[in-house]
Amino acid sequence: MKLILSNKKVLSSSTDGKYSLNEDEDENNYESSLKKFIMFLILIVVMIILIIIITFVLIYKFFIKPDIQKSRRNKKPEIFLSFKERLKVNKYINDCINGVLYSEEKYKKSPNPDISVIIPVYNKEKFILRILRSIQNQSFKNIEIIFCDDGSYDNSTKLIKEFQKEDERIILMRHDINKGTLMTRNDGAKIAKGEYLLFIDGDDLLVNNILEKSYLKAKEKTIDIIQFQTYSGDFFKSFYCSNKKRKTEPIYQPELSSLMYYEDNILHQSEFNIWGKLIKRDTFLEGIKSIDKYYLNQNMSLHEDGLILFILFKKAKSYLFINDYGLLYYENEFSTMRNLKNKDRINKVTKDSFLYLEFMFNYTNDTLYEKNMAVFQFKSLINGYNDIFLNTTQGFDYIYKVIDLYLNCQIISGEDKTFIRNTKSQFKKIELNLTH
Repeated sequence: MKLILSNKKVLSSSTDGKYSLNEDEDENNYESSLKKFIMFLILIVVMIILIIIITFVLIYKFFIKPDIQKSRRNKKPEIFLSFKERLKVNKYINDCINGVLYSEEKYKKSPNPDISVIIPVYNKEKFILRILRSIQNQSFKNIEIIFCDDGSYDNSTKLIKEFQKEDERIILMRHDINKGTLMTRNDGAKIAKGEYLLFIDGDDLLVNNILEKSYLKAKEKTIDIIQFQTYSGDFFKSFYCSNKKRKTEPIYQPELSSLMYYEDNILHQSEFNIWGKLIKRDTFLEGIKSIDKYYLNQNMSLHEDGLILFILFKKAKSYLFINDYGLLYYENEFSTMRNLKNKDRINKVTKDSFLYLEFMFNYTNDTLYEKNMAVFQFKSLINGYNDIFLNTTQGFDYIYKVIDLYLNCQIISGEDKTFIRNTKSQFKKIELNLTH
């Protein structure tokens, strides 16, 4: 017997006379079970995802992050250009490459130039036109342009002589043999007549109007060294800006010195590069006089800027950072630091690094403040170049000699000496592995 209910459920009688739900009840039970199963699956998936996330966070925190911090300790954040900024930069680069002059004015030699722009050149014939146009297109005209040819064997000298016919401000100085960038810059500075010097590498570009902006600020505030912002990258691929713009433009003065200020505002902002700065000529010439000729004659291919800049920071009465972008720094994929597969090149980088560390130790006074500057550079180089140093194959006696200078200094703290001692042990292991 069956009863049909108003809700259309069907009850069927059993042998004992009771009624029960039939197939519709089974269907409801199935749907309920299916929902529970789906919820269970979702819970399992969520738990798996959480486990994966937690595992990744732990791996990143304890394994990946320390390596990143170690390898990038001295590297600045990269702030990439907006689309609008990129278009503007690209147009300017293309104008310089194509030899576009923004003015047809004939440039006459000035007996008293305000700025001497000094360009060391070594086999840079394909870059001569673009760097010259970036200088000629400056709104500030009372300058002299000193090309310092360091014994090029391409057509660099020939091209410069041709450009001298169109611009009387161009001066050519040439070495018969290659002496290195440091000596070449210094020789250019010695013949310069400008009140201020601006050094720029042969494959870089000056941003339009930066000479006027930096010179006017230098004169207004009586500044010995002005540093402006820099675009870096491959001119034809990507560009980034290494430093964020500051809310204020701080002036560094010796009486305000402290290690923290030195680290935050001098080392981290300047990167110890000679380019990207307007430097008072008298300050620069006084600085290079105080450097032993031993260091000047080493033909360093790395850290050569650091030799003179450290002295300049001590000699300068004032140092100003400005937010204006003034230099397009070309990151050449074949440069010293990007082409380190050759063992001779690796050994040269290692030697130059420890030559620089020796210089830093010898040219800092026996005070805690100055020796901490040297130690700061020591740690920065060891952490930043560790992967390169691991592949060093020679020059260990000189490395140990430099390290021992730091270890035998009573002013340096015990904690710092532990780091330095571990560095020496690392090089001992590298040397030992080479003999087996």
